[in-house]
Order: sequence, then structure tokens, then C-alpha cells
Amino acid sequence: MAYATLARVQGLIANFTIDGESKPNSTQAQEIIDAISDEIDAVIGGIGVSTPVTAPASFVNRLAMLNAYGAAAAILHAKVPEAAGLGDTSIYAFHERRYQKGLEALRNDQDLPSELRTVMNPKTYLRRNPDEEEVLGDNEEKSFFKRDMVF
Repeated sequence: MAYATLARVQGLIANFTIDGESKPNSTQAQEIIDAISDEIDAVIGGIGVSTPVTAPASFVNRLAMLNAYGAAAAILHAKVPEAAGLGDTSIYAFHERRYQKGLEALRNDQDLPSELRTVMNPKTYLRRNPDEEEVLGDNEEKSFFKRDMVF
């Protein structure tokens, strides 16, 4: 079950009709919407939330917009893959940025309603900084206390 509808996605890209004759057609567009919804569920499931989310309504609406932004970006990319704006900006870039920011916010547990948490995910240094590694070196030689020390 997707969070967004084809009508919601069509509303975001009103200048590009999605119907049985368009490319992608309405069936393909619905498959894109479903795939984006699955990706959102994978991210949400990865932070310990049961999917699909059905409540609270405000969060479901937020997920519906995130789903629509992701689907709109993918559909626009299929329709107009080349740049279409100043500075080599593609026409789908706006929706893609909003979608990626939304996914990142979900990955970082931002604005997630507390009633949806089924697993407490502690914020650790490595989770906040996954690309950094603390260099400990050889601490045994520098240690004040030795293994064979008797008190």
C-alpha cells in the first residue's frame, strides 16, 4: 500500500499528464509510487518503526508527501532526463532534493512521533558520525595500570 496516490503525484507535476498514453503511463507511474513507498518503509523499518504506518494522521500525510516527491522525481526523470534549467539543473531536481532530505530526516529519527517507536535507538557517536573512526593506538604500553600489577 503506497502512502501517495497517483492524483497527488499528478498534482505536483501538473504540466505533465500521466494517463494511459503518456510515458510513463499511469500503470507504470503507480508502480513507481509503490516502489518509492517500499523504499520509505525500508528506511522506517530500519529505525524500528512497524510498517506500513497508519497513524497518526499527520505523520501519514507527511509520508504521503514524501512518497509523492520521490515518485514525482522519478516520473519527471523518465519524462525529461536532460537538464532543463539554469546551471544545468534538471527539472526533477527539486522533487529529488525534497525526497532525499525527507529520507535523511527519517534515517536520523527527526520528527518521528514517539508513539511509533517500537525499538529505542540510542544515539551513539558512531551512528552520528559513521564515516569517522577513533584511532586508539596501542593503549597497553601507555597504560598506568598493568595486567600483572598487584594492589
